[in-house]
Amino acid sequence: MKYFNKSVFYFIVNVAILLIVLTKTLFAWSSGPPAYRTGAPGDEGTCSADGCHNSFPPDSGSAKFSISGPSAYTPGKAVKIGVSFSDSGGKLHGFEMTAVDADGNRVGKFKNIGSTTRVISPNDPARGLEKKDKGKYIEHTIKGSKKKSWKVKWTSPASASGTITFYAAGNEADGGGTNSGDYIYTTTLEIAAESSASGQ
Repeated sequence: MKYFNKSVFYFIVNVAILLIVLTKTLFAWSSGPPAYRTGAPGDEGTCSADGCHNSFPPDSGSAKFSISGPSAYTPGKAVKIGVSFSDSGGKLHGFEMTAVDADGNRVGKFKNIGSTTRVISPNDPARGLEKKDKGKYIEHTIKGSKKKSWKVKWTSPASASGTITFYAAGNEADGGGTNSGDYIYTTTLEIAAESSASGQ
């Protein structure tokens, strides 16, 4: 009987630990995916590619996922960038975005507007962001997962020139609390430097 009680006790403890770990993992991803999941060159694909939200092929859902912004940026100045879903029946939504120059370098600094987005920090071990990429990735928060659109700020380097391409991956989730049954989308937006856009 004592052996039985011990076995049951250890079984219950192990199950409890597993549930805590799974709960923490699901909670973490509901507030945004790991870094480098935008589908940009040099990234680790998207949340579909790494075997997480892979129930369906990327961009196979019926929703529309897009990035919006000005036609041009001024080096060293901030611009507002929008990310949004439309025609979506999902219960929860999320995204991750970065900006890349013509040479394939991640550039500029993102800043959140309000509490529905956050800049990924290299101090968050769950996200795996390298220190050199501080400020270069932004994503939704738990509060933001209840939205279908988000606004953020992006400031280009003072030395920036040429076209910047914004890459984003979005998650249209069914709200079931697991990583199955969700659709992953990708999209891009190109913004030229002010002088390039004006043809000077």
